[in-house]
Amino acid sequence: MKISIVSHSDLHGGAARAAYRLHKALLKNNIQTEMLVRVKKSDDDKVISSSKFRQYLARFTNYISYKIQLLQKTKSSILHSSNFFGSHVNKLVANSDSDVINLHWVNAETLSIKQIGRIDKPVVMTLHDMWAFCGTEHLSLDLDFSNFKVGYDKLNTSSDYISGVNLNNYIWNQKRKHWKKKFTIVTPSNWLSGCVRDSLLFKGWDVHTIPNALDTELFRPMKKEKAREYFKLSNNDILIGFGAMGGGSDPNKGFDLLVEALNKLPKDKNYKCLVFGQDKPTYDIGIDLPIKFIGHVNDDNVLIHFYNAVDLMVVPSRQENLPQTGTEAMSCGTPVVAFNTTGLIDIIEHKVTGYLAEPFNTDDLANGIEWCCLNKSKTLRSLSRERAVLLWSQDVVAAQYLELYGNVINKDKN
Repeated sequence: MKISIVSHSDLHGGAARAAYRLHKALLKNNIQTEMLVRVKKSDDDKVISSSKFRQYLARFTNYISYKIQLLQKTKSSILHSSNFFGSHVNKLVANSDSDVINLHWVNAETLSIKQIGRIDKPVVMTLHDMWAFCGTEHLSLDLDFSNFKVGYDKLNTSSDYISGVNLNNYIWNQKRKHWKKKFTIVTPSNWLSGCVRDSLLFKGWDVHTIPNALDTELFRPMKKEKAREYFKLSNNDILIGFGAMGGGSDPNKGFDLLVEALNKLPKDKNYKCLVFGQDKPTYDIGIDLPIKFIGHVNDDNVLIHFYNAVDLMVVPSRQENLPQTGTEAMSCGTPVVAFNTTGLIDIIEHKVTGYLAEPFNTDDLANGIEWCCLNKSKTLRSLSRERAVLLWSQDVVAAQYLELYGNVINKDKN
């Protein structure tokens, strides 16, 4: 059995890192695999891209696609993708001798909608957001009347379309037109799997929930004093961690909710916040307690020290699939506080490995932070670590994908 994992990149972005981690997990378990990418960042010889010229051409077509996307006016700040043109990755897929094509995040004109529909091998599509069953938007409100559930031909109050060219409707109908052969869908969280089943586009398709793989031997506990020394932090502080690509710039990541919760904490304790994903803002963010920004982090070693340095990790997102900031933290034995919503429910066992606060109650989020700080026992940390190894370790996830790939190949033969 040979598997081709197709992704925009191998290391650039959270979805790319998740795809690359699956690639490494499969290799570790003696499954022949390759990655076909538009943007290669690693020196892994099993990650394949094309010539520099073709990569440059892909950047140009992605720029043109971005300009076309601006013809649609929306009220949302989330990412939108149309996948009009595709890239050289299509030829890599066509020339592959793999038994299964496992698509991951293939936006930024990695593959066009039409190219995806023309793949002549069994396709497993692993979703890292909602784009595949939506229009151009990567996230949508999960409501009874959301467009992805009822269709895009008629607008409703959940639509992010305002004016201009209605690309949401056009792209959704392009998916209906070209994706006639049913893919096998995988999502990392039960919530997103539920959205797939509720979607009009994928209704009746085969859906499986398999979490993102994590190297739990790499992301492991270390002495807190050593981790804090790495960042020159005091051992007397109660450190609260937060991290996201772009830091607080993405409203969905809930940094504003974290600020509210932090300002409700008792003033007589040595609380301090440690943030990765952005540099220190030039404006006052309105947090009453000390906060340190360590900037963008692409090095796993820095992340491991970060998770071991903090007493708890807060993931205050409004909507999430299966955030790796949560799974990575717990693999390092660090409990996680989040809202009791969407894919976050799959990460935390309430008051066992962290705290699930009432959505989106910042008083309860503050309660969760305090609860974890008051209960920062070895038991809480060891149970967090045990949950990570049990659910997200490379061997566990690779075994689930291996079984799925085998079933997909047998189904295609029949």
